[in-house]
Amino acid sequence: MEDIKFVADYWLKHGLNHLSPTQKNKPLCGWWFEYVYKDQEWRRRKKPNAKMLAGVSAQIGWDNFALFDKSIDESVDLAVKDYLKRKGNFIDDEKEIKQFEVNLEAIPLVVKNYIEALKDLEIKSHKTINSERYVNYWMDGIEIPWTGRTDMETDEFFIEAKTKWQKRGGKPRKDGTYNYGKVSIGEEPEKAHVDQVSFYRAATQKPGYLIYATPYEYKVFSTANSSALSAEVGESCMKDFYRTALTRQNLVKLSDDAEYIAKNFIQPDFNNINYFGYTEEELQEVKNFYGRQ
Repeated sequence: MEDIKFVADYWLKHGLNHLSPTQKNKPLCGWWFEYVYKDQEWRRRKKPNAKMLAGVSAQIGWDNFALFDKSIDESVDLAVKDYLKRKGNFIDDEKEIKQFEVNLEAIPLVVKNYIEALKDLEIKSHKTINSERYVNYWMDGIEIPWTGRTDMETDEFFIEAKTKWQKRGGKPRKDGTYNYGKVSIGEEPEKAHVDQVSFYRAATQKPGYLIYATPYEYKVFSTANSSALSAEVGESCMKDFYRTALTRQNLVKLSDDAEYIAKNFIQPDFNNINYFGYTEEELQEVKNFYGRQ
């Protein structure tokens, strides 16, 4: 029987009951503002982008193929219908609505490519398949768990899913429109995704596969074909998870006043990619919070 563990009060006072792999990859200044100073309701209200929601809808497609035995065409149709429901998120944003339209055209190909990857793994030969299962991982001396949800999982392995979508070019054409170039998959997984695979391997105690899907191709990475997913790299990643958690825990312990900690102990970096999706008003609020008006 596992020992029952509790989140420390100094975390709970800031409204936090878990850390996540997504939080881990945020810079300290971004994480402190979004997760310690702001609450869950603020994060839920923050406007999503078209690529993120395209990935959510695409997963609905391949989940239906693997979990509910839908045909490929039915799975694609379900993904497209789900994404169409999300159009209202971008109706007042010219750049994002165009990205939505590009993604909408690409979704059938992305879903089909991902399903091909699942076929390579013989996913339907497994009796038990689930999606979005919560897993927790506690570390010695860290009084809050790391928590995540597996994209797909069998009794034998888990899958971490990543989609890539066409990106708008930097300069417009003469007619004012933009080019959306072909997107490719690298020879090795991206660092943030290696972190996520390392976490789920530690939390599930199972080997994992990292699947990338684009409108043009798919790749399946594992320890068998990627040195980035080796056990040694995984151990190093988990040490970094520990250092990240310890740093944040020590700051949370200092004071219940998030703004005091921000202004006196955290160096902000407003050029970090974390802030690229912020509006001017939101970015100004962050600068005010850190006392850098």
